[in-house]
Amino acid sequence: MNLAVRTWFVAALLGACSLPAAMTRGADWKAEHDAGWNAYKEGLLDEAERRLRVAEKEAKAFGEDDPRLATTLDHLAWVLSSEGRNAEAEPLAKSALAIREKALGAEHSDVVRSLNTLASIYDAAGQSAEARATYARCLAAAEKAYGPEHLNVAAVLDNLATVDHLLDNFPEAEASYKRALAIREKMADGQPIDLAPTLHNLGSLYLDQEKYAEAEPLLKRALAIREKALGADHPDVAASLETLGWLYASQGKPAEAEPILKKALALYELDLGKDHPHVANCSSKLGRVCLSQDHQAEAVECCKRAVGIYERSGGDPLEVATVLEDYAAVLRKSGDDAEAEKLEARAKSLRESLKKPEAPKG
Repeated sequence: MNLAVRTWFVAALLGACSLPAAMTRGADWKAEHDAGWNAYKEGLLDEAERRLRVAEKEAKAFGEDDPRLATTLDHLAWVLSSEGRNAEAEPLAKSALAIREKALGAEHSDVVRSLNTLASIYDAAGQSAEARATYARCLAAAEKAYGPEHLNVAAVLDNLATVDHLLDNFPEAEASYKRALAIREKMADGQPIDLAPTLHNLGSLYLDQEKYAEAEPLLKRALAIREKALGADHPDVAASLETLGWLYASQGKPAEAEPILKKALALYELDLGKDHPHVANCSSKLGRVCLSQDHQAEAVECCKRAVGIYERSGGDPLEVATVLEDYAAVLRKSGDDAEAEKLEARAKSLRESLKKPEAPKG
């Protein structure tokens, strides 16, 4: 290792041709990497993968332990995960993490980023237990890298809470959301919009626990912040409206829920297109609200539309199962028990397919 370093410095001092070549290679890597990462941020995933694959080849020429290779692998993992290719993304994220831990130490900020990437991939792949364990490692590293009151720590807490929420670890999720919110609230340079996701998620957690009095002010505050900061037509505003509408529906207030859900649905259609999964989910909720008011025809139309979207485009199996069950409930109320039974059987099959087989005993 010392000889290689010394040889490089000698070459530089002598002005040998190897230095311009190395500089050119570094410039080529940076150009391809930056172009790929910018394409990812613009949603151009095919272009992002193509440019980052080239950057990966350039980076490997620097050595298998070079931090530039880790950066490229980490970003390429994000691209693949965004395309639903989590099985391909995972080994790249693990390689990036290993390079950074070896080169920088376990508490470096780049290691925190790699742990967050890997945890996010597990989360996207539905591997919630693995995601939770990795987010917990990420949190410990972030607290040491940045200090316990840093905004990056708040971001990790938000992610950890989201997984705990999914795993029904409600007390743990609540504690993490509250800590994240407290960090964001007291940061002097924090922007109000930074509070909105945590407020929304904590409100949703209370909604799932039927703690409606605690949920409503949080959801309303998140909605107000998003409308002011993002504009009334933003998809995040639609998400806030959908959750607030479902809060009222859950409280047995369908007359209040219906116009809010209709507004959310219209925004989703405008921003995301008429066949987006968010449109399906919101339409299904609206169908249930219509059913509770005996608006039978509208309920059937909403639920049938939701099922149709998922049949055309696929989607998360749990969400598909929920939509099928909603439609079945509407059909049962209209007397079509035979068709309802078919939908319920499909939903049951989807849910059972997600259950992990028990480990063999002995």
